[in-house]
Amino acid sequence: MLSISFELILLMALCLSLATVMQTLSGFGFGLLVVASFTLLDVLPLTATTFLVSLLGLVNSTTVVVKNRSSVKVPELKLMLYTGIPLMLIGFVLLEFMSSHLTHYLNFILGVSILLCCALMLIGRDRANKQSRPRSFLIAGGVSGLLGGLFSTSGPPLVFQCYKQSWSIEAIRSTLLAVFTIGGLVRVGIALFGTLPGLDIMFLIAAAIPLVLLVTHFARKLTPYVDAKWIRIIAITLLGLSGVSLVATSAPGIF
Repeated sequence: MLSISFELILLMALCLSLATVMQTLSGFGFGLLVVASFTLLDVLPLTATTFLVSLLGLVNSTTVVVKNRSSVKVPELKLMLYTGIPLMLIGFVLLEFMSSHLTHYLNFILGVSILLCCALMLIGRDRANKQSRPRSFLIAGGVSGLLGGLFSTSGPPLVFQCYKQSWSIEAIRSTLLAVFTIGGLVRVGIALFGTLPGLDIMFLIAAAIPLVLLVTHFARKLTPYVDAKWIRIIAITLLGLSGVSLVATSAPGIF
């Protein structure tokens, strides 16, 4: 049973608010920032954190993708899901096993994954003149699914892959949101067969939903006044520092 204190609620609210602002102003980073900060600060168990991220991501993406479903690139969506869903199941099984027996290894893998995602986001994404080969969508979907199963952070490989295409911005965003929505449904569904959060944690998760929606609403009003480039730099820097910290704190227990 988790002891819910005022300090815990305040810390959780601050981490979620920061991640939401970064996501709203830069377009990425919510899942990675929440998982990294919650793990480093020991806010919630990792299994509960990933459930929280999946549920909040699902709430945010579902309403948008329904409105823009005509812009979704269905053939590429299917390719990414063909490999993404099976590997998500494998990632979830690994999370369940490692969170009980190999915590240091799990945190080390999380830190390395965050650093690799930061590197991926720093790489230039020049638009291709032609469509990428199907196998590249299969690979991106598989890597994304594995990260989604482990840490509920499936975004970076898919974002990198889709933004390379010569699609319209609307098609890119709609396709990404469709993958995230379906992946989120699968992730929340399989979590029901794993280590479910207790009622106290479920209360915190339920309280987090209106908080994230409210912060998103106010953060959108800041968009015209904030340079997204600097927010992106700040977000990647925070993620990089989190990744290094996770690797540094977990490595002594492994090596």
